[in-house]
Amino acid sequence: MGKLFLSAGIGLVSGVVSFFLSVAFLCFVLLLAGALSHIRPDMTLTYKVAAPVAVLAAFTGFTISLVRSVRRSSAR
Repeated sequence: MGKLFLSAGIGLVSGVVSFFLSVAFLCFVLLLAGALSHIRPDMTLTYKVAAPVAVLAAFTGFTISLVRSVRRSSAR
């Protein structure tokens, strides 16, 4: 049960970190695109796009850490 909670924590942290990194990256991309084309882009797009990326990162982090912990314990 401890492996499950540890994997859930790792998944949650990786999702949160991925969300904020995605928002920051997309803000720079939209600001650069707006500067080049002289338009004002919709900055709420960053949150709309970063949310699914964060969910995917959380699920991937959870799955990888759970599989690694199960394989490590069965190899012993």
